[in-house]
Amino acid sequence: MTPLRYAVAGQPIAHSLSPLLMHLVAAHVGRQHSFPLPTVDLVEAATISDALAWGYAGAVPNPPTWIHTSGPFGKFRTSTLIKRAVEAASELDTDGRLNPVHPPMSVARPDSRLPTRQFNEEVWLNLTAPLKHQLRSTAVTSMDGSEAISSVNALRWDGKGWWSAGLDGQGLLDALVHLGFHPETHVLGIVGGGGAARSTAAAWTAAGGRWVPQESRRPLLEGPWDEGRTTDSPSITAVFDGGVDLPEGPLIMAQYADMAGTVDERIDALLQAPYDGRWMLVAQHLACWRLLWAPELSDALPSLGALLHQLVVAENVLSTYA
Repeated sequence: MTPLRYAVAGQPIAHSLSPLLMHLVAAHVGRQHSFPLPTVDLVEAATISDALAWGYAGAVPNPPTWIHTSGPFGKFRTSTLIKRAVEAASELDTDGRLNPVHPPMSVARPDSRLPTRQFNEEVWLNLTAPLKHQLRSTAVTSMDGSEAISSVNALRWDGKGWWSAGLDGQGLLDALVHLGFHPETHVLGIVGGGGAARSTAAAWTAAGGRWVPQESRRPLLEGPWDEGRTTDSPSITAVFDGGVDLPEGPLIMAQYADMAGTVDERIDALLQAPYDGRWMLVAQHLACWRLLWAPELSDALPSLGALLHQLVVAENVLSTYA
């Protein structure tokens, strides 16, 4: 069976929920297909070279403490608690409140050049700040042009070479459509000008949407998204930067906040604007599987609502031990 290693890399990294999402999706897919259980790491890295070094070496000398278990990531206690959380989350049906307002869009397609499981080892990697703008290499094949706009958040080593993609924008697009905000009928406000903001502006424009910049610390510079720029008032605003007064109206946040309470209370919070960053996180994680890591397994992936529900349940389980 094909070995599979996964990590999320960045700095700081101890708060990341991506490792939990990888376990949840792999467990879901594994109930339908013969799929290798991945090894999962947190990689504290300030440079892209350090992140890629993990990809080649396959080990973390000093695992960071994961705040969701208050223990070193990859060690017995953390691994045991993740297993318990994933088992608890897998036993439940999706909460109907998390069903989509609109059916998913079918805008982005997998790159036809992407291989399936045909090599001896695969490495999947998510990048977060400050790494998304650092990748510049002819040795990496960009499947969507995200290197050109300095917004790479996912990598795949297929046993032969590296592939990259920037799927923050596709994830936010999927989340907004799920919540009832469609690019053909709604204007998107954007606060920020970093990698995730650029990715979002590009994805929203490519889907036929219009967007309007809002006051932020980092302006969104010119790019392929300019044809979607408008001066109309936004229907909802995506917030990527802090430190400014937020605009009025519905908001969706790129950052996810600490959550507490029962599963029902957490779901209630997720359904209220400002929408928590878990919407974007879960949606972009699914986009990574669908468009870069395992396109051939797209039909076996959980829905956005189902995975978000599983994440809430798993977090709630972990909170009883932290």
